[in-house]
Amino acid sequence: MGLLDRFRRPSTPQPPMRPVLLDHFYHDGRGPTLMKVHYSGSGKVIVAADYFLADEPYTPENLRHLLFVKPQVFMFTPEEVESYTPEFNPWEGGARFAAVDLGKSSWLQRFNARHLGNCSHYRCMFYDEFLDVICEDVKAGHGGYAG
Repeated sequence: MGLLDRFRRPSTPQPPMRPVLLDHFYHDGRGPTLMKVHYSGSGKVIVAADYFLADEPYTPENLRHLLFVKPQVFMFTPEEVESYTPEFNPWEGGARFAAVDLGKSSWLQRFNARHLGNCSHYRCMFYDEFLDVICEDVKAGHGGYAG
């Protein structure tokens, strides 16, 4: 055993990821274009995100949104600084999905579980950023989010 091996964390098996919203949120090399993020009253909780799919014209009738059901935690990460570890970035290959349910990921497990029993870790790949959300579900809809 080398010196560095002593300091490595043992790898723990991660729950399998599950692609979601296959017909509503997909990529063509990079994800949909994020247009607007909607927050609750004080701006501390994410509610929804408006986006355009890359293979449709950027016109008002093609605007879509993701709605986060009972969101608890969220984080945006610019694509330039993402580590692209296999645990959180399963975008390789021919599949075009751009949103995954990572279940009870190691990131979710770092938070107090009291309010997270019904939640999963969802990851959405947008054109220039990743959005991680711990919530109960993610739904897709046509049009911008109307609250």
